[in-house]
Amino acid sequence: MEITDEKKTEEILSEEKQEDLFYTLLRGKTVKETIETSRGNFVVKFPKQKDLIAIDRRVALMRGGVPASNFDDNANFDLQKVAYLDVVVESGDDWFNKLKSKEGFTWGDMPDVDFINEVYIKAWSFRLKVQGKFGRNEEKTDNGTVVAENVPDSVDDGLFSDVAASVKRD
Repeated sequence: MEITDEKKTEEILSEEKQEDLFYTLLRGKTVKETIETSRGNFVVKFPKQKDLIAIDRRVALMRGGVPASNFDDNANFDLQKVAYLDVVVESGDDWFNKLKSKEGFTWGDMPDVDFINEVYIKAWSFRLKVQGKFGRNEEKTDNGTVVAENVPDSVDDGLFSDVAASVKRD
């Protein structure tokens, strides 16, 4: 895993925060990894929220104004995979870099669906690996059960009528 600068920013953070991946990304760094596939190596980046929004916009454009509900689950997932790879794959072997440099290139141009799936799985696995490294400060968080007094046995105001409430007490 490699961390690179997206933009230069000067901030004063504690050493603990400087080592925290969350704050590293927040300071404008990009986390990348080279994935090996059956057709070469590709550099993929961890998508930030703005990248996920860009992916959603690409999917919407590919639908051409047709509502998502008009597509079956497989078609929606295929669009999602192509848009995801269009955004997170930064570079690859020479053959790919030449294709990517052409205007209008998209992973939707790839003729091999199995190859698209292979790259998507590896890129998505990288995303999950990085996401899992975000510190949750669990040791500093009170994970105890909420103790409440005077909790009614059921809620009787409409939608949740007859739903029982329960509170775990230590």
